[in-house]
Amino acid sequence: MNFSLLGNFTLFKKVVFFMSEKRYLNTGKIHLFMFEHFAKEKSDFLRKKDKSRKGCIDKDAVKIVNEINSKKGFYTTSSCAGRIVLLEIKSKRKDECNWVFAKHDKVNFNEMNKIIKNYKKNLELPLKAYNKEETSFESSFNSQLWFKQQPLILHVACRNLDAANKLLDMSRKIFRRAGIIGVTNRKVMVEIIGDERLETIIADKIFVADSNYIKQLVKYANVNFAENKKKSERLFKIVKFL
Repeated sequence: MNFSLLGNFTLFKKVVFFMSEKRYLNTGKIHLFMFEHFAKEKSDFLRKKDKSRKGCIDKDAVKIVNEINSKKGFYTTSSCAGRIVLLEIKSKRKDECNWVFAKHDKVNFNEMNKIIKNYKKNLELPLKAYNKEETSFESSFNSQLWFKQQPLILHVACRNLDAANKLLDMSRKIFRRAGIIGVTNRKVMVEIIGDERLETIIADKIFVADSNYIKQLVKYANVNFAENKKKSERLFKIVKFL
C-alpha cells in the first residue's frame, strides 16, 4: 500500500470537509442577513401610514391581516375584504374614474336604486343630445356607470420561496386565484384573490338599467359577498399554521 497516496487522500478529505463547513457557515450567515433585512423591511413597512383610499384596513380583513403580520416570514402590503361599488368611468384612463358608491358589506336594493336614479338625472350628456355618429373608443366610454362586486384580495410579502409556497399551498385549498407576482433577492410577493365577482355596466348616456335588473344584481352580489366572507374566514383559520 502506498502510504503517501493514503496520506494525500486523507488530507484531501479534510480539505473538502473544511470547505463544506465553511460554505455551510457562509450560507448560514447569508440566510441570517436576509432574514434580518426582511424583518427590518417588514417593520418599516408596517409603521407607514395607510395610503389606501379608505385610509385603514377593512373591518372584515383586520383579523386575517393581523394573523399574517404576526408571522415572522410574512407581512401584508395591501388588502381588501371585498366590496360592492358603483364606479363612473369617463375614459379608458384609470385616473378618470369616480367612486359613486362603495361599501365593504352587503347592500340593499333601495340604497342602490336611489343612487342610480340620482346619477341618471345628472348625466353629463342627456339622451336628446346623443349623436349616433359617434363611434370612437373615447366617446363610447363617456360617463359609463358600472356595478361591481369584488372579492377578497391580499398581497403578501414572503421571506423566501419556501415561505411563499407554504402560503400558496394553504390558500389554493380555498382560492383558485393565488400565485407569485414578484420575486426579488429580498422577498417574494404573493397575490390571493377571491373567486366570486360580478361586474356589469348599468348606465351610460343612452340607457339606464331598469329596477328589476338592479334588484337581481343586488341579489346575486350579496350571495357572492356572503360566500366570499365564508372563504375568508376559512383562510383566516388555516393561516394560523403558517
